[in-house]
Amino acid sequence: MASGRILRIEKLSSYDGDGLRSVVFLKGCPLRCQWCSTPESHEMDRQFGVRQSQCTRCFTCVDNCPEKAITYDAGRDVFLTDMASCNDCRQCVEECLAGARTAYGYTATADEILQEVAKDSVFYYHSGGGVTISGGEPFLQKEFLQELLEGCLLQGINTAVETCGHVSWDSMEGILPFIDTLFYDLKHMDNATHKQLTGVGNRLVIDNLLKIDRSAHPLDIIVRLPAIPGLNDDDANLQAMGEFCLKLKKLKEIQLLPYHRLGIETYRTLSRPYALEYVAAVEEDALMPKANLLAQMGLRARVGSF
Repeated sequence: MASGRILRIEKLSSYDGDGLRSVVFLKGCPLRCQWCSTPESHEMDRQFGVRQSQCTRCFTCVDNCPEKAITYDAGRDVFLTDMASCNDCRQCVEECLAGARTAYGYTATADEILQEVAKDSVFYYHSGGGVTISGGEPFLQKEFLQELLEGCLLQGINTAVETCGHVSWDSMEGILPFIDTLFYDLKHMDNATHKQLTGVGNRLVIDNLLKIDRSAHPLDIIVRLPAIPGLNDDDANLQAMGEFCLKLKKLKEIQLLPYHRLGIETYRTLSRPYALEYVAAVEEDALMPKANLLAQMGLRARVGSF
């Protein structure tokens, strides 16, 4: 029985595939996108954060940690956790008087997660929904991912996976038969710019997408572009993406996702800087000309997800 590192499960979502869905967020990601709204998913290991606006600096977490893994950095006014010493008892979270301390990530077996998401099977059935595995990057936990997806299909539950594509082909190939819909991010078509924005180049991302499209597995591909003002939403990048997507036989549509700022508070909780503090959120209407550009190329494109 494979175990995975889980961030959280969101129930009855209507944004990550057809119908009502349970979205299982996994931990661990090979990218560091400047706009990422889930920085707590970056590391595979568990993490602890402190909501600075709630913390009263009572030092209960420091004093009561049985492993003495928590220290206070007065210069930066932050609490630090030595994860090598932490035994994951989470006593610091339970005993935080202000409710400021929070934990990100837990371990569960594929069967345990399957039992949880299967509780909502009636909603999937009546809405045409299912289960979506997101991240982080799901393919980094390939044994867990395959076991969970296979279990869903055996119970007649529709499956979808969201990926950045920057993983080994070996991590992907054997799992494709268990996926009904694959959401695939193309964050920028230029290799150097992709590396500047995400920390890695795009050659592996593009190569994997072409291999998936040429495979014998009859899944649907939905390409997603998180449209970030001034970074990847220019017409030249959209044109390049459109020309590439015209080659994809399994492509169902392209989704342009408006930039939002919902993850900023989590960066503060983790005592990490947010790179795009200066960038304002984007309304869906502002992206309609971009969707029209793709439509004029003969592609099905929409603003937003579902």
